[in-house]
Amino acid sequence: MTHLTKLTEIEQTLQDNRLCLFYIKAPDCGVCNVMLNKVEQLAGKYPSLCSFYTDITEEPLIAGQFLVYSGPTVLLMMEGKEVYRASQFINLQELEDKIIKYQSI
Repeated sequence: MTHLTKLTEIEQTLQDNRLCLFYIKAPDCGVCNVMLNKVEQLAGKYPSLCSFYTDITEEPLIAGQFLVYSGPTVLLMMEGKEVYRASQFINLQELEDKIIKYQSI
């Protein structure tokens, strides 16, 4: 997963890719770091899936733009629109099912 830190980079990435997995973590959050590794492994199973992450404190506008106020949060975005969101307790099987579903569309 790519680490993006600027809102403009995130918006451009979402615009350039049909399906994106966007992971948002909080600093010094043990759960966020553990889940980041698990989400990275999941994303690695789908090479055509654009995946990236950011830290919610790196640019305050990110939280407001995507309505995320705590980590971890994962967003699946298709054509720039949110199609799936999970926060805090991320069900990896459900996330993978959504990835498969939206990749097939």
